[in-house]
Amino acid sequence: MGENQREREDMAERASETKPAPDAIQRSTRPVSLVTWALATFDTVLFVLLGVLAAHASGSLADLLAGLNTLVGVAVFCYLWALFVLAVRWVHSRVALGDVPLQTLVLHGVAAGSVAGVAFLLGLLAVALVPTIQSGGVSLQTVVLVLLIGAGVAAIVGGVVGLLASLLDIAVYGLAGYLLPEAGSERVTEPRRR
Repeated sequence: MGENQREREDMAERASETKPAPDAIQRSTRPVSLVTWALATFDTVLFVLLGVLAAHASGSLADLLAGLNTLVGVAVFCYLWALFVLAVRWVHSRVALGDVPLQTLVLHGVAAGSVAGVAFLLGLLAVALVPTIQSGGVSLQTVVLVLLIGAGVAAIVGGVVGLLASLLDIAVYGLAGYLLPEAGSERVTEPRRR
């Protein structure tokens, strides 16, 4: 009898992993958990660091930095960080990080990464193109063409980044759970959302 109850609980947990909870609106108003902040910050810093190292290896870092100032660089980093936080939060609101099958988490990561990639591109284009369009330097057709092609590329690149970030988050989260023992009733890892 206890075994049947355990099977029913397992089935209910599996069913809740793929379906959004009915209180999704209520959850969206909850503060972001420390696990979400930590993983999103880790993903953002690693993504920027890899980009800087790739630019340095190609020899274009000096030219890129010469065209930026500190305020623009901080603004771009903060915008990217906010997108990572929103993406990780969205994934965590739908699936539990420690218990969900790898395929489910990766699919959610790819979806969140694709949307974040498009949002990042739109943000950059809005800042870069609006003054140019207002001055009449670029036609609207050119902007729409760039948006369509750019959105496709950004979705693919964002999906790949989301895939890699999901795999990395799983590894880091598992390592943290392994290295940090639970003390009494205090949980080291984030409790599973229902």
